Amino acid sequence: MSLCEIRITTYKRPQLLKRSLDSVIAQTHDNWSALVFDDSPEQEAKAVVETYQDSRIIYKPHSKNIGCSKNLDYAFQSKAYVGGEYAFVLEDDNYLFPNFISENIKIIEETGINIVLRNQEWRLEENGSSVATNRTTRGQWFYQGSYSPIELRSRLFFCEGISNGGLFWQTNKIKSNLQVGTQVKHPWHQELFRTLRIEESIWFGEEPLCAFTEFARNDTTSIKLAPELPAKLTRGSQSIWIFLLKKYGDLILSNAENIADKQGAKINLERHLVNAFYFKYKFTELTKLEIYKILTKASLRYVLFEDPFKNAWSTL
Repeated sequence: MSLCEIRITTYKRPQLLKRSLDSVIAQTHDNWSALVFDDSPEQEAKAVVETYQDSRIIYKPHSKNIGCSKNLDYAFQSKAYVGGEYAFVLEDDNYLFPNFISENIKIIEETGINIVLRNQEWRLEENGSSVATNRTTRGQWFYQGSYSPIELRSRLFFCEGISNGGLFWQTNKIKSNLQVGTQVKHPWHQELFRTLRIEESIWFGEEPLCAFTEFARNDTTSIKLAPELPAKLTRGSQSIWIFLLKKYGDLILSNAENIADKQGAKINLERHLVNAFYFKYKFTELTKLEIYKILTKASLRYVLFEDPFKNAWSTL
């Protein structure tokens, strides 16, 4: 069986790391190497790795704390670190289902496509338990099958595009550079920008074969699985939408309209178009008053917050 590299990013969460490693041990495809990139100066992950006494698990601490974003980006090197034909990134708070590796390799072998975007089951981390939410991370915006780069980027009007936890690729054939560089500071912004890095078709695997966990908030009312993002983070989405509309114009708008029609999300699209200052569009869902309110907030966001990608556009 082909060697698969698992790049595990971790920081001061030994119990969650153990769960992640347990899910790796349980894989039906057992020819793998797990590289544990520990970003903690105290190296809590070392003791966890040593308990397994498994030579396939390789402890790779950083000499100093480099931060979550840099650790993630380090793990997303497209080419192999230790000779693996396949690779993916597993953050320590997420975990795999047993057929994750084998099914993703099967898709690549059958389709000849080098990148798989695997759907994730959305789980809620609450009081030490992983609780089902009956949701997936990408099931609303993707269907089983292949997507060209423009079809993938059209999804950025509705979600983050690719996800850190669901990406699986063939290291010796991939054409895309999955690393976004130090210019992109926030992990969530990395997902947005990494979507722009994809230069080839990808395959979306609809069946969730891994878990994305969100931590419960101390909220006396209810737990919001998709809270409204702070304005500073939304500035990143705004910048992406402006870029896409300038670069692709009617082509990407047509793709986004098709998605909106299928998912009943036309009002979402119209809001994002206003946020991107795009008015060559016949708005049917938003009233003039709503457009004005959205435009006011968008203008303030654009002026008050710096474009998080200003130093990264030149790398595309």
